[in-house]
Amino acid sequence: MDRLSDYLTSPISIVLLAVCGLAYVLHSRFSNNGALPDLPWVGKADDQLFAEARASIASFSNSRRWLNEGYTKYTKKGLSYIFPDFSGTPNVIIPREEIKWLIDHDDRGVSVSEMHHEQLEGAYIFTDPYLLERPFHEDVVHKALARKIGLLVPDVQDEMQNAMDDVFGLETEWREVCVFEAMMKVIARVSNRMFVGLPLCRNEEYLANASAFAQDIITDIALFSFIPKALKPLLAPILTIPNRKHYRGTAKHTLPLIHERLELMDRKARDPSLDWQEPNDYISWHINLARAENNVRELDPVLISRRLMPINFAAIHTTTFTITNALFDIVGSRSAADYLAGLEEEAHRVFAEEDGKWSKPGLAKLVRADSALKDSMRISGFMTRAISRKVTHRITNEKAGWSLEPGALVATDLYSVHMDSEIYPRPDEYDAFRFSRPREEFEQSQKEGKLNERSKDEVLRLKNTGLITTSETFLPFGHGRHACPGRFFVSTELKMLISHLVLNYEIEPLSERPPNKWFGPNVIPPMKQTIKVRRRKESAATNGTSH
Repeated sequence: MDRLSDYLTSPISIVLLAVCGLAYVLHSRFSNNGALPDLPWVGKADDQLFAEARASIASFSNSRRWLNEGYTKYTKKGLSYIFPDFSGTPNVIIPREEIKWLIDHDDRGVSVSEMHHEQLEGAYIFTDPYLLERPFHEDVVHKALARKIGLLVPDVQDEMQNAMDDVFGLETEWREVCVFEAMMKVIARVSNRMFVGLPLCRNEEYLANASAFAQDIITDIALFSFIPKALKPLLAPILTIPNRKHYRGTAKHTLPLIHERLELMDRKARDPSLDWQEPNDYISWHINLARAENNVRELDPVLISRRLMPINFAAIHTTTFTITNALFDIVGSRSAADYLAGLEEEAHRVFAEEDGKWSKPGLAKLVRADSALKDSMRISGFMTRAISRKVTHRITNEKAGWSLEPGALVATDLYSVHMDSEIYPRPDEYDAFRFSRPREEFEQSQKEGKLNERSKDEVLRLKNTGLITTSETFLPFGHGRHACPGRFFVSTELKMLISHLVLNYEIEPLSERPPNKWFGPNVIPPMKQTIKVRRRKESAATNGTSH
């Protein structure tokens, strides 16, 4: 975001943005939005000249107010409306009652990948347009990650321990830590333990370039939103110079590894007695799937090295934002001391039951940590819309009586649903144990023999309030068959991180929660705010209780 600020405040950028703004207005005025149905708009004054273009530009600073207005007037009542997006392409916002209608369409009618390609400027900023045109890496993650989670836990624990020791330190005196920067370093290391394994996941040059690339993408998405489509091919090669530089900084390390992995996997296939064990990481999953599908192109080492960039972006960017928000929600709450004590008690108890070695079933017992993360994602999510799709073939909403033509963008309002008091009591209040409290109370009643014949249904309902369970009222991971496949790893990673933090460090509560900033349709956590931490003396003496 610092790079973005530098861009926007330089004289040449001000002139460039003025030119782009004029082109943007003209483009919006004369472009065809015939793909839109006859639905009401928010934020658009029909009696104004260039009404649609003006509304699109104004949406950048009015997103929250207009989402609230649209929810109150329309989607809360089961009606759809049109939101004038800053990209210049308005979004059809559907109520949560219509989510099933949308996600039940197959990919030939509405496309997630087409939407990602458009939202993430896939034609320009990921080093090769093919990466998001044919997102093979998403297939790899879908088919391998959930099945491998249990096997990954020991590696995640090992990397978490080492990364936290390095980033948060072993000092038993109070020290200030920039939360966002610290979390990015930890998440980059833990994620890359899964992507590329040891020792590369600890290589500082590789990690610096992978993290910088993730930041490049955020900056470019913001910058490209100011640029009309006609100018993007001309400006993209200049604006994405850092992206290509940072990719090369990772490729110098990943290409030799990928070449070696291909060779060793070939040798192992020819000679099963070879004294070599295939690593359980993304590179192996990718190669195995490509071979199983006889996809020769995806066995190109350069392409595999490029595929590592979007998955690094997704893992580092989204997870760092999520854990940064969660930590600020916890320590910035009026109940911070109680929350920290409750999380610490749970971590100590479960970690002891696990005999000091985390497992998938053990992590599932961390219901308070799970709840603390979930309510943070509800109240402090960085996205404001979900279930975003691009229409590729005409679809019709028979019940509502309207159709969407190819090119239309459709989504639902995540922000307003998460802040609806009829769904979440006291929605403006962060409650770290909002979802764990009923579950613990039920388990206590179960121990005391106070349950009835309906208890089985209640057990299932409470289990479905967990972080990884998507629904029409909890949408950060999406919903349906295209829900984020990485959510299982994110849950594992972040519950372990919170537990390690409260077990090994004292954290000083903040007087108040530092505010997030709305940036168009996105919400950015505090990126420079610090917290004070110190290593627990008993933990420092043993070099960490979760070692």
